[in-house]
Formats: sequence, C-alpha cells, structure tokens
Amino acid sequence: MRIQIGPIKTIILCLLILSILSLFSLYSSLHQGGDFKGQTTFYRQITWFAIAWLFLIVFSFINYRLYFDLSFIFYAINLILLLIVVFKGKTVMGAQRWLSVGGFTFQPSELAKLVIIFILARFFSSNYQRQLLKGFIIPLVLVLAFAGLIFKQPDLGTALIIIFLFIAMGLASNIKKKYFIFAIIAAIVLCPIGFNFLKEYQKKRLIVFMNPNVDPLGAGYTIIQSKIAIGSGKMLGKGFLSGTQNQFNFLPERHTDFIFTVIAEEWGFVGSLFLLLIYWLILKKILDKTKSLKDPFARLLAYGVGFLFFLHIFINISMTLGILPVVGLPLLFLSYGGTHLVVSFILTGMFFNICRNNP
Repeated sequence: MRIQIGPIKTIILCLLILSILSLFSLYSSLHQGGDFKGQTTFYRQITWFAIAWLFLIVFSFINYRLYFDLSFIFYAINLILLLIVVFKGKTVMGAQRWLSVGGFTFQPSELAKLVIIFILARFFSSNYQRQLLKGFIIPLVLVLAFAGLIFKQPDLGTALIIIFLFIAMGLASNIKKKYFIFAIIAAIVLCPIGFNFLKEYQKKRLIVFMNPNVDPLGAGYTIIQSKIAIGSGKMLGKGFLSGTQNQFNFLPERHTDFIFTVIAEEWGFVGSLFLLLIYWLILKKILDKTKSLKDPFARLLAYGVGFLFFLHIFINISMTLGILPVVGLPLLFLSYGGTHLVVSFILTGMFFNICRNNP
C-alpha cells in the first residue's frame, strides 16, 4: 500500500531540514582559522529565519485571489521603491541595491520577483489569448521596466530571473506561443549588443567563465577556489568546520552566493546529493500540485513559484561548479540574506494557501 504525503507536510519537513543546514553552513562559513568571526551575522540570520517562518504561516492563510486584485498596486509600490534605490539606495561593494528604513535594510529587487509573478499570473490567466497588446506587449513592458531598473543597480542575475519568468510563465499560459518564441530569438540576436552595456566586472565574469585562468588572481579567483573546495570534498567530505578552503578564507562570499561550496567541501558528494534530493522533493510537490489545478490564476502562480525556485537552485549551483557565469544569485533557503529568505518563505506560504483552497 502506497502512502501519499501531502505537499504541505513534505515541503514543511524539507524547509526544516534546509533551515538547520543553512545555519550549520553559515556558522561554519563565518569561521576563520578556527575562530568564530561573524557572531553578529549569524544571530542576524537566525532572526531572519524566525521572521521568515512567521511570514510563511501568515501568508498561508491569505487567500491567493487577493493577489489578482492587488497586483497593480503591488507593482506600483515596487516600482517606486526601485526608483528610490536609483537615487538614494545604499551602496555595498559597488552595488546600489538596498534601502534602509529605521535601521532595517532590504532589497526591493527581491520583492520584484514576487510582484512579477503576481502581475504575470494576472495577465496570462485572463482572456487575452489572441490579443497581442494585453496578452504580450503590456506584460513585456512591465517586466522590462523592472529588469532595466534592477540591471542599473547593477544586478544582472535578478534582471535575468525576471525576464526568464516572463518567458516561462508565458509559455505555460494560453497566450500564443509564437510571441514568446519571437522574443527568445530577438533576445539571442541582441545579446552581442547587450554585452556593451555590462559593467567592466560583469564582462570579466563572462570572459573568465570561458577560461578562469585568464585572470586567476582577479575575476577568475572565486570560481577557481570554488571548484577546488567542491572537488576536495570528495565522497564524504572533510567534516564540519574542517574544510580548508572555507576555514582558511580562500573562498570569498562563501556565506552568501557560494554557500554550496561549504556544504560540498564539508559533506562531500553524499551531502551535496542529499541537498539536491531535498530540493527535488520541494519542486516535485509544487509541480505535481500545479498540474492538478483548475484555476488558471492559481496554476500560473504555483508554476511561477516553482520555476523561480528552480532557477535559483540551478543557476547558483551551476555557477559554483563553473557551468554558468557568476551572476550573484543566492542559493534557495540557504544563503545568508534577509529579503531573499523572507520572499522565498512568503512564496511558499502563498503556495500552501493555493493547496488549501484547491484540495
């Protein structure tokens, strides 16, 4: 007899495991030579997890249809926040992406992923199948407005994520597929021109993606050290707090975008495979539920959540392995950072509400 476990229970269990794994990995990544150097960062992330779990509970009880009615209001608010970032945003390591309100710092670009899923689900679930303007052009303009402001910060990774969401959710809708195929072809043709608009460090990242040894002590340093850390973990890893690349500070950004390397070095191939299994369970439960949904708006919301989660997992792990260029995307539910973590939990809570209202 086969026992069926619902998506909510499975995902909650997976989130508990990922929360614990994240804090263990973060704790390890904040050590240098055996000394715990990042107490403040570690305790701040614990606070963020508490807030994120609270938001998950709250949003699991908010009817998802509300997002259809308020999607334009959410878009307008987020657009204003992104414009404020352009003029008064907080700059960290050369990137102007944050806003500070009363000592609280957050990234409007992370909120943009949430809002774009709302707005696209509304447009693509409406009866615009044969309308080029409302079914394709207007949502494309809204997406490009966000992507342009985010790209200016500069945040190439999030700008691309938003564009990928537009294409994926569009192809999953009833809007004519030829519109999106044309957009994909146009984007590919315009790629060489777009290269000229990249910042110098972004161009170097693309160059060292092809050959990291071109600049081994500069733009290629992080990816070289990342590969060394992942490879040195071998089958079972070096053990907790025993990764040399991690503990001796060879790898930059290991508590944020490169936290996967900490897991791979300390827990090896087996630990990495376990992490991928947890992610697979989450994505499978979302996809299985999405297929059964009759409400077009709910189906596109759930699909958008699942695809966004997949992009963060695939792109982040691929860039740490050198399979994709480094674009600065956090690893889902694991990387340090408050706004991304809270938004991911909000999206999960929203999916839970879809499950409850569409048994």
